[in-house]
Amino acid sequence: MSLEYSSCNLDTSILAKYSDRDLTEIARSGSSEAFAVLFQRHHASAERLALYYANDAFTAQDLAAEAFMRVLQAIKSGGGPAASFRGYLLTVLRNIVTEWGKAARRQVAVPDVSIYEMEHADAASSEALREFEQDLAVEALRSLSERWRTVLWYTVVQGHRPASLSDRLEISPNSVAALTYRAKEGLRQAYLTVHLKQAGSTTRCSYFITRFAAYSRGRLGKSGAEELDDHLTSCPTCRQLQSEIEEVNESLPC
Repeated sequence: MSLEYSSCNLDTSILAKYSDRDLTEIARSGSSEAFAVLFQRHHASAERLALYYANDAFTAQDLAAEAFMRVLQAIKSGGGPAASFRGYLLTVLRNIVTEWGKAARRQVAVPDVSIYEMEHADAASSEALREFEQDLAVEALRSLSERWRTVLWYTVVQGHRPASLSDRLEISPNSVAALTYRAKEGLRQAYLTVHLKQAGSTTRCSYFITRFAAYSRGRLGKSGAEELDDHLTSCPTCRQLQSEIEEVNESLPC
């Protein structure tokens, strides 16, 4: 298949027909769309491998995201995979696992969540942090991975910029920024999930209710959102609960 293309036909429906090798070459020439197709093809495999090494799903997400970021950086610099994209990606991921394992033994322990609670309470108005909401926020924070709590502590509570944490976390400034974004989004979804626990649920609808947080945040994906939409059409109980979660979500920072 010819690698000739123009700016008008660089969409995923066309690029999806290309091989990994071809997509890598197109991405090397500057196409972010081509790399997006590679990401879609191999992200699930990367997360599965990451989960094999990681203690929790949050860390697995970080490992996979860091691996893709490093591969993209290599491709942009003219390097990266010459043959198997997937093989190269998973090798990079395993190398990151080794690096982070060594770094973890040298990192400062994550601050206790109760300290975060106290500092966060000082930074916000008393009205915004009512006792009930504060308890939910702390419970949501406790549910996150140690790595996510650490970056939230330094960026949200202590006000450090991502670039200043690069040496401390032993990852690039761009990786720190991406990690911070995922941690903040994870905290928002965790908060909504904790709120759902407080609201209560029925066993019959539990599968859908566990997806409400991602749905409200626009992170469920097209097929998952369509499946949930179908359920909400026929379930007034879930519609009411989802409506409540939407109200809570609207109160959260973007």
